[in-house]
Amino acid sequence: GVRCPTTASKQRVYRAPYTLGAHPVCPSRDGRRPGSPFSAMRLALLVSYDGTPYRGWTDLRDVALRPALARVLGCPESDLQPGQQPSLPLLEAASRTDAGVHAAGQVCTLSLDDAVPPDRRSRLDTARLAYSLNALLPPEVCVRCAALVADGFDVRSNVGKQYTYRLSTASTRDPLRRLHEWHAPPRRGRPGWDAAAVASTAAAMLGTHSFAAFGNRPRGGERSVEVDPVCTLSELRLSQGGLSEASSAGRWAFTVRGDRFLYKMVRNLVGSLVKVGYGEMEGGELLEALADGRFRRGESVPITAPPHGLVLDSVEYAAGEDPFSSSSAGLN
Repeated sequence: GVRCPTTASKQRVYRAPYTLGAHPVCPSRDGRRPGSPFSAMRLALLVSYDGTPYRGWTDLRDVALRPALARVLGCPESDLQPGQQPSLPLLEAASRTDAGVHAAGQVCTLSLDDAVPPDRRSRLDTARLAYSLNALLPPEVCVRCAALVADGFDVRSNVGKQYTYRLSTASTRDPLRRLHEWHAPPRRGRPGWDAAAVASTAAAMLGTHSFAAFGNRPRGGERSVEVDPVCTLSELRLSQGGLSEASSAGRWAFTVRGDRFLYKMVRNLVGSLVKVGYGEMEGGELLEALADGRFRRGESVPITAPPHGLVLDSVEYAAGEDPFSSSSAGLN
């Protein structure tokens, strides 16, 4: 079954499989029994979700997770005044996924000092809490692990993330996969899919570079914030995916791993590489854009891959900081 990591290593990573509905639960990070009191503590959740019905992480957080947490952690109805609603706990996430993007290993935290009355903190049981949350959450959202962490833990202090982008180049679409892969068939009269060209171009983009050409300007109040465009890609790999030889035909997966990502960077990389795969761009154009900070055909990315093919696989933390690196826990 699915298990959380058990032994210490140089870098701890929990890689949840992309199978929504399983409910493993981790004990507290320091090895104490669930429910052991902390003078100040936070609750960390490892969450999987199908992002199809949501307008991004913020929508999913406010529509699904925060109300469920308020019911599980908040005051009983008998303690509320007429017309009073339970306060919704504040949740911080490692990655603010866009509308339609999915996650197998999103990490989020909240302060229990604000969300749980003092007389109830010592009785908190992470196993029961995760079970209760999953009973309340909609079927497309699942808490895979719950763990207690020190109050100083910062969920955004991660050292990297890994994504998978699923693509179909088959001539006909698969209706059963339409919500989780991008169907990009070959155009009539144009060259067919060239996986070798994609793989060689992707390999040349590994390492530390300014990815300014592949990042979109942030939205809202963050548009005026200056963002460092330098990122390190440790993996950008195209592989053929499918459970059998028949199902693998025309089905591909991009694995993208790095220390940080610009806004829409993964989808822009995939969209550009698909252009290379179909001969609509030369691989050298992507490498020139990487060096120049812009595409010579214009300042914007040629194509941004649609969101529904993208999955946040895992969030990586430095040794000793992974909330889910304690003792193993099996499936419920």
